[in-house]
Order: sequence, then structure tokens, then C-alpha cells
Amino acid sequence: MTLPQRFVAFVLALLCAAAGAQPAGPVALGTEPGYDLNRAFTYLEDPERKLTLDDVLQPARQAQFRPVPARGPAANFGLTTSAIWLRVDLATLPGADPRWFLEIAYPPLDKVDVYSPGTAAGYMRQAGGDSLPFTSRPIPHRNHIFQLNLPPGTTTPLYLRIESEGTVSAPAKLWRWEALNGHDQASYAALSLYFGLVIGLMLYNLLLFSSVRDIGYLMYGGFAAAMGIGLAALTGLGAQFLWPTWDWWNGVSPPAGLSMAGIMGFAFARNFLSSAARMPRLDKLMLAQMAGWVLCLVVALALPYRYSSYMITVLAVVGVVTMAAIAYESIRREFAGAKHFFTAWAVLLAGVVTLALHNTGVIPSNPVTSNALLIGSGLEMVLLSFALADRINVARRFKEQAQARIAAEHAMVEALKESQGRLRTVLEEREIILESSIVGIAFLTPAGRFRWANKAMMDIFGTSGKNVHSMEPFYTSREDYLRVGAAVAHAVARGEIYETELQMQRVDGSRIWVSLSGKAVSRLDLSQGTVWVVMNITRRKELEEQLQKTSSEREAILNNAVVGIVLSVNRRHEWVNEKFAQMLGYPRQILIGQPSNYIHSSEEAWEQFGEVARASLIATNSYNCEMQLKRRSGELFWVEMGGSCVRPNDPDSGVIWTFLDITERKKSEADIREALEQQKALNELRSRFVAMTSHEFRTPLAAILSAEELLRHYGDRLPQQERLEVLGSIADGVQRMSRMMDRVLLLGKADAQMLEYEPKRLDLPALCRQLVDEARAQHPEGQCNVTLHWGPGVGEGSYDEKLLRHIFGNLLSNAIKYSPGGGEVRFEVSLEDGQTVFRVRDEGIGIPADEVPHLFESFHRASNVGNIPGTGLGLAIVKNAVEMHRGSIEVESAVGRGTEFIVRLPG
Repeated sequence: MTLPQRFVAFVLALLCAAAGAQPAGPVALGTEPGYDLNRAFTYLEDPERKLTLDDVLQPARQAQFRPVPARGPAANFGLTTSAIWLRVDLATLPGADPRWFLEIAYPPLDKVDVYSPGTAAGYMRQAGGDSLPFTSRPIPHRNHIFQLNLPPGTTTPLYLRIESEGTVSAPAKLWRWEALNGHDQASYAALSLYFGLVIGLMLYNLLLFSSVRDIGYLMYGGFAAAMGIGLAALTGLGAQFLWPTWDWWNGVSPPAGLSMAGIMGFAFARNFLSSAARMPRLDKLMLAQMAGWVLCLVVALALPYRYSSYMITVLAVVGVVTMAAIAYESIRREFAGAKHFFTAWAVLLAGVVTLALHNTGVIPSNPVTSNALLIGSGLEMVLLSFALADRINVARRFKEQAQARIAAEHAMVEALKESQGRLRTVLEEREIILESSIVGIAFLTPAGRFRWANKAMMDIFGTSGKNVHSMEPFYTSREDYLRVGAAVAHAVARGEIYETELQMQRVDGSRIWVSLSGKAVSRLDLSQGTVWVVMNITRRKELEEQLQKTSSEREAILNNAVVGIVLSVNRRHEWVNEKFAQMLGYPRQILIGQPSNYIHSSEEAWEQFGEVARASLIATNSYNCEMQLKRRSGELFWVEMGGSCVRPNDPDSGVIWTFLDITERKKSEADIREALEQQKALNELRSRFVAMTSHEFRTPLAAILSAEELLRHYGDRLPQQERLEVLGSIADGVQRMSRMMDRVLLLGKADAQMLEYEPKRLDLPALCRQLVDEARAQHPEGQCNVTLHWGPGVGEGSYDEKLLRHIFGNLLSNAIKYSPGGGEVRFEVSLEDGQTVFRVRDEGIGIPADEVPHLFESFHRASNVGNIPGTGLGLAIVKNAVEMHRGSIEVESAVGRGTEFIVRLPG
């Protein structure tokens, strides 16, 4: 919406809440107090203003009706010369009250015709608009109100024809009579407050004008009156209460009132800011805009409404922005009351922008946004009144300040008389102080000649009683004198103090070191000369030379130390010796000044070390530890480091650290620990081997010895069958020892990586059946039911048959052997994810959970095997055979619930 539409349609913002978009269609009327019709309208544009209701009711015209465009919370068509026909269907629910009131809440509309179905077959017309006398309105109201009779249970088509020289807008709402009265009370109360404020400000400033005779108050009163006339016309209150019989004035009052407000506003601004004298260029701009507003007033009174509306569009935008810009410039120049003046016009501009955004639907409707222009204009007039008051206060302060300044000047004259006497005393005191100073002070002319020098200056150079005119004789050479003179001239020209330390000579030729500093008496007037301060620092230079020599000697000693040494302050290397730099592989210059985190293995290690070391240094003044540091190459190495504070128990004063590389020692210690672990493992293995062999060999040997004794003493008397049984027991013992030795040898081959792996194509189901049969034959006394199952796809595979026999022969044998109570031993073979998976599951004694990690160690047997024979070598052989196939083996077991071994081999 354009700016004149904002001004002319501001009552729409005052009285209408934001309406959400709804599709065109019948509006269902029930028990609600009011219904917004804006988004339910369809419209037909009549550019020639000749269509009648009969024309509109024709099917061809009915087909031309279109939904109302969404331009804010009302049916708004902007500045147009066309007549607009609006149509809406009202569906009254059964039992609803038939008596309704249609409100068109835009008073400046010239003509408003409402067509509703009458009692007969035709339509009944009701006419309104501000072009008609106010007394001819169907219902006396500032807005256009029409009574409708809508029978319950019917759908009533309603037609509106609107026409205006200005903005064509129809914020329509259907009310019940009680709801309309309640809404009117709120809106009339808000408007009463606004116009009461306008009238009060106008009368207040007119009274001030009659009192102080300042034309600014009269102009402000005129501005408030003109603004009140314009807004009274736009809100419909003027036509209802002020000029109900003035039909012509009712049509021109909105643009005329706003034009007069523009004229008086610029006149007030020129007077308030004194722009003709202070800002002549901007004053011409304001005069030009005043002329524009005068022309706009003439056009509003003499020409149709739309021409003045277009002029108000441009002048309102340019005027408000101009006022805000001029007010900002006045603040920058610190004019009296400028801040209030700027705030007033900024508030009005904010109100105009807020109303425009509200009427275009950009921001939601609420009491603040819908009344933005009223609020903005009201606050503007209040703030302008404050600005006038502020100007009076400023003038009063200026008067008081002038009076205070005169009094201060009289007091100053008296004070100057007293200060002259004090100044003489002070000068004498300062002369004595300068003469008694132990620092040499001299006042030189721009040419370098002595204008004045104190006694200390003469004593430093030994010139007492001698006539010396400049400082050139005190320099060791003329070149030094010219060099220092050039540097002094450069510093003095820039207004800086020249400072240096150099070697000079006394009158007797002896050399001394002095600290020399000089500054111009006045930077703006270099002809006043320079002031110099000279101190004899010969003794300090001698001490510095001795200190430098001592420091160099100590530096050489520390750099040749066999341990790394570092001075650290706030965990930053202030000094490092050469040995420390060699340890880390950095040049010393890179390390100095760097934080110490880069030498630690990680940032976390650095933080942890800092916390522990700081606590120890504070508590005991020292800290010692062994830790790993990081070389420049990234290699980690071990150091033994110790630190102590520069000041006792104060690590913030600095810490001296020593570093001894113990990497080789740590390596030797690690080798020794590894050897000890290996020896321990060998001892444990030997103990288990001795225990196993002592048991496994003793049992068959005892059987062989017993059989031998039987044969020796009773062989000739034993029947043939018993003799054969005795010989069989000897053979079984020998075979048992032979198998045990074979397992030991096989395990030795695996440990020595001499176990052969020769894969070939095998029929897995056939091999598995053989293994199950052999396991049953090996344990004929076993009570287990051994079953074999294989999944789909299990057939041939590339494996080492000998190793597979070691794996599953041992697993099946153990499953049967460690299931003394019987149960099922299940052997499953399946294919999973490209691997062949073998599962051997029993229901035997199980394995304790804490012993599962040691299950595949040589000679290891579970603690719950009891008297069940075994060597502890079978599972070690199984693991080696699985690894030869590049496979894996897993164990799942629970004591008393059985064990499952899962072997996964590549397919």
C-alpha cells in the first residue's frame, strides 16, 4: 500500500484486527458476535462506473468475479477511478438470529451501496458514503453501518458497490448489535483519548504563547490543530460531530487537514531549529517542501480528491524522512532540544512504517500495530512539546551559566593577584631545587648553546669555574656530536623525548658513561630551546660489564653440562642450555620463549604433569619424576627430570629443571623385565610339564611294571587268555606314552614354526563322519550321544586333512571325555559370510570363567577336571592348527552347563 493509502486508510488499522487468509465461499453465521468478511469477498471491477445490479447478476458478469487480492487485513484496491462490486454468500445456520449489521470501517469512501435480498424476489438497496449528508445514513455512525435481515437456515448473496475519488478500501465485518456497541465503546474511548491529548497539547502551547510570546508555541498549536482536523476527518468523527451538514468540506477535509499539518509542521521545525541562520541549505529544502504542502492544500480544495492523494504520497514520505534527517544533523551539531525533536519525527516515521507493514499483511494485527499511526502521531506531538520545554530549559541554563561566568571572572582577577605572589615564591623554590639536584640539568638554545645549567651538570663534566658555551667539548669526537645532534633534532621535531646512553669525556679528558635525555620546551615553538637531563652512570656500566662477564662464564658452564637445564616461567622456556636442545633435536633459539607443551607426548599429558608438579613445588619446593618426552622428529624418549623453584615454594617465580636422558637405561630395564617374564613363563611351563609327565608317564609305567612282574613270576602258570590281556595292557601303556610324546613333538614343531600346512580338496561331510566315528571308537565307555549336522551348501573345501584331524579329533575327544554324565555332543558344520563354521557343543562339566583366557596354553588344564586324564596339550595343538588355516577359534562355556567351541575357517 502506498503512503497516502496508509494515511487515508489508518482507521482501517484502528478498528480491524488482522484477518487470516480464507478461501472465498459462503460465510457460516452462527453464534459468534462478529464475522470478518474481507477474505470471503469476490470482486468485479467496473472501470466505466456504468454497471447496475441487473448487469452484475447476469451469468457472464458472475463468471468475471475474482477473489480479493491479499493486501493486508482489508479488501483494499488502492487509488482507482473504477467502481468495485463485491459479492459474498452468507449462510445463516438454523436457529441463528436473523438481525445483523454490516460495518464498512473506512469513513472516506464517497459512495457505498449495499444490495441484499428483500422480502420479495428482488434486492433491497441501502446507500451510504461521505458524499451524502450525514443525516441520510441508515444508521448514524462514523463508519458506514447497514442493517441486514438474514433468515435462519438460508444462504443469502450480498452485493456491495463502492466508489471513491481516493483510496478504495472496504474493511467489512458483520456484527450483532450488542457486539457492535461494545466494539464502538472501545474504539470511541481510544479516539477520545487521542483527540483529548491533541486538544490539551494545542491549548497548553497556546497558553505558553500568550505567556512567553514565542511564535514557536503558536506554530506548534497550529500544527496540533491541523493534525487533529485531518485525523478527525479520516476517522469519521468530523462528519459525525463537527461538520455533519457540510458535505463539501466533508469530502476535502482529509487531504486539507493533512496539508495544513504539513505546512505548520515545517513552519514549526524552521522556527524551532533556527534553520535559516544555522542550516541555510537545509532551510531552503524545508521552504521548498512547505511550498509543496501549500500547493497540495490548494489542490485539495479545488481539484478532485485523487490528485491531492498523489501529492500527499510524495510529500509525506519526503517530509518525514527530511525531518528525521535534519533532526539527526541537529543532534550532531548539539542544538538545544534536538534529541527530542529527532525522537518525535522518528516515532512518527516508525508509526507510518508499522501501519504500512500491518496493512500489507507483513506483520500481525494487534492493538499496537493497528493503532500505529495514532500512537506515533500522539507521541510525536508530546515529544515536540518536550522539545519546546527543553529549549526553554537550555536558554535558562545559558543565562545562569553566563551569570556564573561573570562572577567567576571577577573571582579570577582576585585570584590572579594572589597567585602572582605565590608564583614568585614557587619560582624561587624551584630554582633552589634545580640547583641542589644530584642530576645534571641544562637549558640549551636551538643552536645548542648553554642558556642555563645547574651545579650538578658542571660537576659531572668538571667545568666548575671554566667558561663552557656548548656541550660539544664533552663528546669524544665531532662525529658523535653531529650524530647525536641530528637524532636530537629529529626527535624534537616530532615532539618526542630523545634518550640515549653514550660515552662522553670530562674537561680533563677522562672518559665517563652518561644517561642523556632531552625534550623541546614547546613542540609548537622550537625556538624556545630544549631541556636536558644528564646522569653519570659510569659505575653502573662497570657493574654491568662485570655482570656480563660473570653471566658469560656461567652460560658456558651450563651449556657444557652433561644434563639438560631449563629455566621455565609460567611453563614457558626462558632459557635452555645446549644439552637440552640436543636432546630434543631443536636449535636453542627456537626453544627459548616457547611454551613447554610441545615436548610432551600429548596435550593431556602436559596438563596433568603441570598440575602434579605445581602441587609438589608448592608443598616441598621440588619435584622429581621419570617420564617420556617427545623429540623434534616425534620420537619419544625417557628422561629423569627434577625441578626446584627460583624462590622457595613459589613456582610462579620460575622453575629450574634438569633433564637426564635415561632412554637406554629404560630399554635395558625393559629387556631385563622381558627376560624375567620369559624365564618365569619357562619355569611355569617346566613345572606344568614335569607335573604332567610325572602323572601321565607314571600311570602307564606302573601298569607296564605290574604286567612285567606278573609275567615274570606267574607267566608259566597264567592261562593263554590272561597272558594276552597282560601283554595288551603293556601295549596300551606304550601307545599312551607314544601319543603323549607325539603331541609334545607336534607342539614343539608348531612353536618352532615347523608345522607343515598342505591344503587340498576334501569332502568335508565324509571327513566329519570319520572323525565322529573315530571319537566314538576312542571312548567306547562314553555315555554321550555324538551327532553330526551340516548346513546347506557344505561340500568340498581346501584344507589340510591332518590339521583338521588334530583340531576336531581333540575337540570331539574332549567333549566326550569331559561329559562323564553323558548327554549330547553335537558337531555342526555350516557356511556363514564366506566362511566355514564348525561348532562342537557338549553338556559336560564346563570351564570356570576365569580360566578361559588360559585354556589354549600348553600343559594347562582346568581346575575342575578332577581325575579325568589329560595332558593339557590338545587345545594348544588345536589353536596352532586353526591359525595355520588363518582361522579363529572361540569358546563359550558355563560351569555345569557345558562348553561350545566355534572354529571359523576361510571357505
